[in-house]
Parts: sequence; structure tokens; C-alpha cells
Amino acid sequence: MSKRSISEIQVDSVEENDSLAIGSFFKGFRAPVETDFELYRKHASKKDYLLHGENQRLEYEGRTDDLAKNNQSVVAIYNSKKNTVQLYKAPILVSKVVSKADKNLRGPTIKNKDVRGSVLRNALGEAFGTKKAKKAIADLERNRIDAEKLSGVAVDIVDAVRVASKDLPTRQQLEENVSNDRPTPVANVDATDVEQIYPVENIISDYEMQFIRVGHLLKETDVEKKMESFPFASKYITKKLPVFTQPTQLPKLQLLYYLSLLLGVYNNRRVNNKVKLLEILNSPPETLIDGVLDKFTLARPGQFGRSKDRSFFIDPQHEDKLLCYILTIIMHLDNFIVEISPLAQELNTKPSKIVALFRVLGAIVKGATVAQADAFGIAKSAANTYKIATLKVPFKLPEMVRRGRGPRR
Repeated sequence: MSKRSISEIQVDSVEENDSLAIGSFFKGFRAPVETDFELYRKHASKKDYLLHGENQRLEYEGRTDDLAKNNQSVVAIYNSKKNTVQLYKAPILVSKVVSKADKNLRGPTIKNKDVRGSVLRNALGEAFGTKKAKKAIADLERNRIDAEKLSGVAVDIVDAVRVASKDLPTRQQLEENVSNDRPTPVANVDATDVEQIYPVENIISDYEMQFIRVGHLLKETDVEKKMESFPFASKYITKKLPVFTQPTQLPKLQLLYYLSLLLGVYNNRRVNNKVKLLEILNSPPETLIDGVLDKFTLARPGQFGRSKDRSFFIDPQHEDKLLCYILTIIMHLDNFIVEISPLAQELNTKPSKIVALFRVLGAIVKGATVAQADAFGIAKSAANTYKIATLKVPFKLPEMVRRGRGPRR
């Protein structure tokens, strides 16, 4: 009697795999090679599976039932090199084969397929309805649009709309128009340095800057003598003037001079004659005055040939623009951290308006921090209510909404 040789096979792993299932078809079942099978799972947390297979002639369907859920089955994959098997848990699906030729693919019979339901309702209403109902039916029929009749003129309608809308501005043009209407200097929204958000050349042109000759004031130590060369004296200008004494600070001194000119125009905004304005502002270069009048004033309507040299005025919109340029220059001179209260006093304007204009510029207005309060000499108890405007990058250009006289966000 020979002994049968017995070898041991080691189980390498036992895993779950959602792509495996056992279909319980009839004995001797073999699907054609061209059959495609798909396995579906109803819910990730449940053990309900659906199986669907299909070829030209047959369909294969399978699903788990309550009895199969309680049974545990595995599929073993044998590795002959290592003499091991990998076991995969797999559900048993109760399966069947269906012939496509025997499937009932016909839908229910539709009665009155050539008659709309609304037509039948209207016929009933006209036959048995009240006068009010019949009038309503007649109104509906009268106002009903016949799609078949309109199809012939649809192309004409589209062409007419295209012709009528060809001259409408594009979205980009509308955005450019809104940007041009802003009371601020042109902003660089892609700036990575805070000084380039509103670059100096967008405030005053290089050509105009050539006419601001203040280099000789760098050596002058007497502030009063320095002020004699400026168009307009103010507390802010007098406070800042002694700060700029080095040759490298000449651009800042030029900017301070231009600020003095704008402050002078703002404080004399009721003056409407160029000659008189030049006299009041200590006779600055005429090119600078022409630039200011061009940016911030309107020619007063009147007799033929009248120009801004003879008569002009500053309307509320241009007044806001003038203030925005003033605030932008002060931002540059104060390292983009500005106190609201002293500035409102300087301009004899309500702090709320200054705050609104700073926000139009895209500045952040908040109560002073402890460090800022200490730097500005403010009591720590009052820091929260002491407003500070700062400009930072990355910069986002605020949306413009104009309501009434002043700009708001």
C-alpha cells in the first residue's frame, strides 16, 4: 500500500477586495470570451453587490441575498514559486442568465399620441366651461406663440441682435472705463513692493518732475527760509521739511513740494482764475499749475473761447480726486502708515471722509496697535479708537460704488 505524499501550502495573506465576487451560475457555466462584466457596490458601508455582464446575445445578472451575506467565501491565488496562496474575501452573488431576444423592451401604449393634453382640456372647456373659463381659453390661444411660424424668422432675429449689440463695450472695456473713472492715481495691482502700488510716476509725470528744482534747499538749515520756496505752508509740510536733508532724499523733497502745491490748490479751491492762483501759491512753475488744472478742474461753461486759464472750478468728484492724490503722496512720505486724526485736522475735513477715501485707495484702516500707539505717542487706552491707515501687498483694488457726493465702498 503506497503512501500519498502530502505537502504543506502556506497562507501568505488574507485580504478584502471590492473587485472580486463569486457568481453562483448553473453547473458547467462558461461565459463567452467577448462578455464584459461589471461589479457594483450599492454603498461603501454595506455588503450589497450587483453584477452585470453582457455580450451580443446574453445578459448576466447577479446580486447578494440575505443568506449569502452571512456566508464567508474566499478566492485563493496560488504562487507556485513560493508555494503560498493569497486569500481574498469575496461575496457570493445569486446569478442568472437572460436572453436579450426574450426581454420585453416594449413600453406602454400611448393613447391620443397625436393630440396634446392642453388641446383636449381646451376642447372640454369650450364645450362645458363657464363664460369666464371660455374667455381665459380664448386669451391663451390668442397669446400663444406658434413655434413653427417663428422658426422661419429665428435666423433674422439672431442677426438683428448681433447687429444691435456689435457696438456694445466688452467686459474688458467696461473694466477699463471704471478704472479710468476712479479718483485715485493708476494702481499697479501686481505690485510686490508697497511703493509700486501707486508709483510716483503715476502721481506726477517725469516731465512735470523736471520743473521741481529744490536741490538747493538740501543745504539750507533754516526751515522758514526753506518754506519761502514752497507754494503753500501747512503744519504737515513744516514738520516734514527738516527730515529731508540728504542728496538721496531729493525725490522725497520734490514730492513734498508737489504735495505743498496740491494742498495750496485744495485750500484755495474756490479760486477760479489761473493768474490769481499763481499769485496766491508763490508763483510755482506754470507747467505744474497747468498739470494740476488739467487733472483736477473743469472749464467753467460760458462765452465762446473761454478756457481754464480764465475760468475753472472744482466739482465734488474732482475734489475727491485731488484729496486722493494728496493722501497717496502722504502715504509715500510717511512710509505707508498714516494717522487719520491729524490729517483730518490738516485738511479741515471729517475723519469719516478721510477714512472713506483711504479705503477707495485700497488702504486698511484699523485702530492703532500697541506698537503704533507707542510710536505715535498715543495712550494705550485710546489705541483701539485711534485710526491708522496702512497700505500693504499683496494689493487688491477695491470695487467702486458711488453714492451721493463722496466715494464709498
